[in-house]
Amino acid sequence: MSTSLNSPARPGSWGPAGPDGPVALVVHRRLAESSAPAYQAWQEQVAARLASWPGFLDRRVIPPNPPVQVDWVIVQRFRDVHSARAWLQSPDRADLAAQISDHFVGNDEIHLIVENNRDRSTAVSALISSRVAPGLERDFLAWQRTVAAAESRFDGFVGHKVQRPVPGVQEDWVVLLSFDSDEHLDAWLASPERTALLADGERFTQQLRLVRSAYGFGFWSGQEPTAAPDPVFKSNLLVLLMLYPVVFAWGYFIADPLFAAHGVPFWLSLFIGNLVSTQLLGWLLVPWAFRRFKWWMRPGPARTQVAGYAIIVALYVVSMAVYAVLLALR
Repeated sequence: MSTSLNSPARPGSWGPAGPDGPVALVVHRRLAESSAPAYQAWQEQVAARLASWPGFLDRRVIPPNPPVQVDWVIVQRFRDVHSARAWLQSPDRADLAAQISDHFVGNDEIHLIVENNRDRSTAVSALISSRVAPGLERDFLAWQRTVAAAESRFDGFVGHKVQRPVPGVQEDWVVLLSFDSDEHLDAWLASPERTALLADGERFTQQLRLVRSAYGFGFWSGQEPTAAPDPVFKSNLLVLLMLYPVVFAWGYFIADPLFAAHGVPFWLSLFIGNLVSTQLLGWLLVPWAFRRFKWWMRPGPARTQVAGYAIIVALYVVSMAVYAVLLALR
């Protein structure tokens, strides 16, 4: 069971909540296990600075609880959107973040939630992919934090999620940006502020691609917006379940008889195979598998969890058996 550190504001310090209700700034951070003591000490500095911040109500720090929750989750509540955005964009917060940025690994997520707002499942999003040269990953993440702070100034901002590359599945960095409506998303995408930020981050945007979507943050796994994060181990098992037959089918039915037999270089055949497989996995097969195993991805009774693992193992065995038979028939 996870613990939490609560820092309430002084009763009555900031008056009633804003007209849209209190606002929660929810930040997900992934850190190396060895960084936990430094991060907890740093959070005390954050608490001290927030204690006198106009509009601040309270905060909660939730440590990881694998496998259900692998990130640190920080919930900071403010009286209204203005107070939350002022903190998110403040030099004070930027200075504090710079002190601990070397400890961040994995995904970086920021969500700004009006507590009585409409269902976040109505959110629209832009899926932005970009190649980042080796050695520039830390600079890219710092730039993305600046972009997220600017986005939060715009009406309708819901969240900004940065997904690292997945070797063998997805080679690009992917940013999922969500707003509560098409109009608000368009306002940000066409804004001078975004144009200036893209110019500042030109070294990260030379291969940038943007795809509009009517999905919010549950696009890959089909989760409800308030659902707990998918356990990483289970997610990886499902990706492997889809990846193995795709790689085999490509090699057996296409690469060997069509490419290798006609003198296509292996390096080119491999690139084409990876290109096709990543598109199939990212847009069709992995989301399909996550939807079919939604009942297993969420925490549940031990019997349900064992049944899910048994089905996964059985499907692995079937895939390998089919592979072995086809190779024997050659």
